Amino acid sequence: MSSSLIRGYSVLSRGQRSNSLFKSTLRPGINQVAMYVTRHHQHQLLHTSSKTHNLFGGGNSTSKSLRGKVSSNPEQLLKPSAKSQVSSNPADILTQNDILMYSTKPTNYIESIKSNGFHLSNNYFISSPDSNGDLIGLCLLGSETFEVKLTNSNNNNNNNNSKSKQVNFSINNHIITFHDSILQIFSKIHPKPELVVIGLGKTSRLLNSSNRNWFSDLGIQLEISDSTNAGQIYDLLSTERPGVIGALLLPPNL
Repeated sequence: MSSSLIRGYSVLSRGQRSNSLFKSTLRPGINQVAMYVTRHHQHQLLHTSSKTHNLFGGGNSTSKSLRGKVSSNPEQLLKPSAKSQVSSNPADILTQNDILMYSTKPTNYIESIKSNGFHLSNNYFISSPDSNGDLIGLCLLGSETFEVKLTNSNNNNNNNNSKSKQVNFSINNHIITFHDSILQIFSKIHPKPELVVIGLGKTSRLLNSSNRNWFSDLGIQLEISDSTNAGQIYDLLSTERPGVIGALLLPPNL
């Protein structure tokens, strides 16, 4: 068989192999048409033998994602899900990020801090000054709540009913000093708290170094801030580490 017959045979379909000799003798124009038809038929068979898959979700794709059928609309793909939308309410945002939301809160948890005192979760409100005009602080130890008389007014009937006032703390150039009459409770209580949160009033102040050394000698660490922030710190730490956190807070309006 000649080389021209071999070339003609190679482009024919499998069912036409027996007639390859006959078709090789056709006129050149007819032979070219037959070769084109055969090639076109083979091209269709090659490209329609299997379904194509669009990896990006378009067309007649049969692929599926883990969450179901992928949308063919690009806007739907880029649009965030309604479940992932962030709330615009600050209270909702704080609630979603509250890692201690399901923890047991202490009985003397500070529910809110008012301009004139502290409102506790046991419905107890400590206001300052009190009805006698004395400044009242707050001391929290374990599950107990104590009012701290920072000033104590005493009526002296032997001196023409004149009123004298005992002061149990002092403020000197933004330095707070607590007298022993207030601090003695921390030396008498057992077990002692590991950490005491100190609130120094409505503004940032310093605690006297002698008071710092007194707590250090008892093995008690200190966290010092203004009274508003100190109340929030106490709530967080006492919820996270119950029974080992104490607090001594000056009134927030002092």
